[in-house]
Amino acid sequence: MSGAPAGERIFAIPRSYSKAARAWMERGLGMHGTAPRRGAATVFVRDGDNGVETLMLHRPGRQSMGTLSFPGGITETSDDEPLDWRGPSSSEWAHKLLSEDIGRARRSVVTAARKTFVETGILFAGAPAHGVAENVEGVDWMRSREQLASGDISFADLLAKRSMAFHSECLRPLSHWTTSDFVHQRVDLHFFAAAVPVGQRESPLATQRGRAWLGWVDARTLLDDPWATPLPELFREESEDCAQTQDPWHFDFNELTTPGVQCAVEAVAEASSAMAFLAARRDLRVKVPRLDLRDDEPVLVLDA
Repeated sequence: MSGAPAGERIFAIPRSYSKAARAWMERGLGMHGTAPRRGAATVFVRDGDNGVETLMLHRPGRQSMGTLSFPGGITETSDDEPLDWRGPSSSEWAHKLLSEDIGRARRSVVTAARKTFVETGILFAGAPAHGVAENVEGVDWMRSREQLASGDISFADLLAKRSMAFHSECLRPLSHWTTSDFVHQRVDLHFFAAAVPVGQRESPLATQRGRAWLGWVDARTLLDDPWATPLPELFREESEDCAQTQDPWHFDFNELTTPGVQCAVEAVAEASSAMAFLAARRDLRVKVPRLDLRDDEPVLVLDA
């Protein structure tokens, strides 16, 4: 949104949250919201024909992480379970993430890896003597993903059963965002960056086929000309709410995403290559957009 003073970034509030935002402002700003649930998401990148592409996920319905987002989810208690760990240690990850809580840092890394495998089939693990696995496809692997998604097994169980080690070096810290106070289901989310391991390829979870979409999107095109991507047609079926308000259907990237997702896509679009994106140093300080009123409209403001 234009017109912001220097040092500020203003984000429009999706229509699905505007009523909650106005109600919050009427009760008075400065109140504390609900405690956010902690989680993690992974921003995959690869070099495409027109620029750097990123792997995005469409989750139908109203989502605290955004209807259009990255593979990720909420931390579970099982993410604390011990596993064969390779790469930066938990304390090293705490340093990378600017966290004084080593356990929290470790859980964020494991959450990112667990949810990545569930939602994309990409696994940052392999036999201890052979590095990251090159092939994790097939009926048996899909069954493991479904068991992991349902909570029947933990990520540590999965790796132990297959005598695998987790390679935390596959992930790079990217950013840290916390949802504004007025949102009911708040999340405190660590974003990580990664490339798909050699030999592996993404695939949607079998139980989500037909309900969710997973695919690569050219980041620059998504920002400049979203109609040149496959996303508008994917979201056309979710235009029922627009019909109820007599508004014509339109595709609005900002309506479908969170500020954290928007800034991540912008960072991908600005990168000269996937390698450059993964190698860049990032500001890992937590970002918490605050609710404010501009031109009589509630907006989210991120201070520099």
